[in-house]
Amino acid sequence: MVSESDSRSFPPIRRLVPGDLKQCIALSADRGWSPEKAKWSLLLEASEPFGVDAPDGRGLGGAVILTRWGTRLASVGMMLVAARYGRRGLGRALMEHLIGQAGDATVTLFATDMGRPLYEKLGFLPVRRSVSFAGTFRSRHDEDNSKKFITRPATQADLAAILDVDVAAFGADRGGIVGRLPGFAERIAVLDSGEDQGAARVTGYAAAWRNGPATTVIGPVVAPDAEAAARLIAHLAGQLRGNRTIRLDLDPDRQELPAWAQAHGLEPVARTTVMALGDLVPRGTPDRLFAPISVALA
Repeated sequence: MVSESDSRSFPPIRRLVPGDLKQCIALSADRGWSPEKAKWSLLLEASEPFGVDAPDGRGLGGAVILTRWGTRLASVGMMLVAARYGRRGLGRALMEHLIGQAGDATVTLFATDMGRPLYEKLGFLPVRRSVSFAGTFRSRHDEDNSKKFITRPATQADLAAILDVDVAAFGADRGGIVGRLPGFAERIAVLDSGEDQGAARVTGYAAAWRNGPATTVIGPVVAPDAEAAARLIAHLAGQLRGNRTIRLDLDPDRQELPAWAQAHGLEPVARTTVMALGDLVPRGTPDRLFAPISVALA
């Protein structure tokens, strides 16, 4: 077994830039991940990506991304180490660097079973479970729009209201990412109260974005309740063209929406644990958060 001290043989950790996109995609492919070009592009532009150049000159040895939600909260995503450099302490070095950069902010992440031991050693504690549901979405004819839930495509004019709804639910400013959703997502839908002009009309929203050639992720999903969240998801799934796999990342301990997803053809395919380092104080209205933007953005 190679000791963790071998991480000192790597080049210094550096800030990645949009020009590193091809190397990030190659790193994903090295670990058997989908290329996720669009997601890497978004995070390289909107977040704080860090990486280490491979000592053999073949791209990146590893990478990790810090995304800040205001000043008190941040998330970890895309933590990857090239397979040929595994078990040499590089993952820990990248995480320790990221934690140092986060400062006093509480840091959250989605941990796989493989990554969880490292995060536990660094002091992260489990917060909740998450399950990915995926499959071909089966719509039902009894779920047409009603006066109670009016769903419609979002327009540019809705962006300010979407940001207001998001910060009220999440309890921290995700505008750096949410504000870029119109250019990143395939489709965005809003829940419209149908009230008179001048009153608050947008009460929830959801986005659908491509994750590879055959999969569409629906997230975030922010809504007043599970029934409204389901209506937003059904609206987006019904608007997508082609035979695409739909993926939803849901809390299995909030049974209503996972059960609804399974009734519509989506089955559990992967499980992760949301973990936090630091004080995760109550904030926002978490009951209105039904799906994350991505498991790279806890």
